[in-house]
Amino acid sequence: MKALVLTAGEGQRLRPLTSNRSKSMLMIAGHPVLQYIIDSLVENDIRDIIIVVGHGREELIDHFQMGGEQGIRIRYMIQHKQEGAESAILTAKEELNGEEEFLLVNGDVLVEPEMVTRTLSNHQTMGSAVTLLVTLVSNPEQFGTVKIGPNGIVEKFVEKGGPERYVSNYAVAGVSVFDTNVLPLLEKHRAMELAFEEFIKDGNQVSATVWEKEWAEFTWPWDILNANRIVMDRMLKGKGSFISESADVHSSVVIEGSVFIDKGSIIRPNTTLRGPIYIGKNVYIGNNSLIRDYSSLCDSVRIGYAVEMRSSMVFERVNVGRMTYLADSIVGADTCIEAGAQLWNWRPGSEPLFLTQEDKKVQVPLSKFGAIVGDNVVIGVNASIYPATRIGEDSIISAGCVVQEDIPPKSNVMLEQKLKISKRKDL
Repeated sequence: MKALVLTAGEGQRLRPLTSNRSKSMLMIAGHPVLQYIIDSLVENDIRDIIIVVGHGREELIDHFQMGGEQGIRIRYMIQHKQEGAESAILTAKEELNGEEEFLLVNGDVLVEPEMVTRTLSNHQTMGSAVTLLVTLVSNPEQFGTVKIGPNGIVEKFVEKGGPERYVSNYAVAGVSVFDTNVLPLLEKHRAMELAFEEFIKDGNQVSATVWEKEWAEFTWPWDILNANRIVMDRMLKGKGSFISESADVHSSVVIEGSVFIDKGSIIRPNTTLRGPIYIGKNVYIGNNSLIRDYSSLCDSVRIGYAVEMRSSMVFERVNVGRMTYLADSIVGADTCIEAGAQLWNWRPGSEPLFLTQEDKKVQVPLSKFGAIVGDNVVIGVNASIYPATRIGEDSIISAGCVVQEDIPPKSNVMLEQKLKISKRKDL
């Protein structure tokens, strides 16, 4: 069976982290989202993979190439204009010629092998034309949902579209087996909902497989932190620590809980690592630092003296200066955070946090959530970034600035102050 993976979407609500990259190239515990998908397919002996690419395709294709190093075959189909999943599927129509069915995977879902295994197994057992993996959610208005009848048969599929659109709390979870006879209906209607309606009306059986474990789809920035937590628990919980033989961990380093330290990393004296945490290849962590609670440092990150990092994700080649504080934040690649900077995760009085999206306020479903910093940003000495604040890529935040609002890409943010000198009157 061939797998069709959809990765072309722009991920507007995840910006600035997706300004230059596909959602499928977001880093979760040191690896792109797409790597977890591919690993799950390979574990189910699916090695013929078609990837529909669009936004951010250059980095994705350069990273995965044709799949030879992983013993798989990858072909890329370009969706030049992002017009939804239906258009993306039809972009690969020629590659699916001669196939009776195919596995469809959304590239913005954290996939683990069992999700694929269960979908394939139930598809065979039920003998359905289409099998959808679904999961219970508390916010069904944000997802495509299904109405499930007796014996797991899908009676209705409804695309996401707001609070009046959902038909149950079962959301489509991003892994499906499709009969290729659906393709002409997708071409006819250009809408998944209408295609399924006609497909079911014509007597074709669509079944649902329920995924009851944790699940993550990448829609909002906090979904990235959630996925990182899920992966770290899967990687480390109950399995102890992994420390590469080539890592240099000083004898005075305190390790509490499970940690993953990859090859070539250096941890300097008197630092505390409070797991679960992930430390990638060739990472440097300076003296007297505290890295804790699901923090994830990608390859070639450099952490200075006495830095505290809590529940934060730092992408590749980031420099973090001495005595800096990062909490519940996500930092894009090649960014420099200079000494004494503070990335906060809460407001005084524990007021609710809101993220601005297209001039609307969206409440963050977390009590604590920090900054979202794009690629190639400079945050100056002693700057403070307020929670739920986006810093656009290629921006410079000058020393001492207090940033309480979103900063557009390629901005230069400076603090204007007047130095006042007066004669002391008490002498």
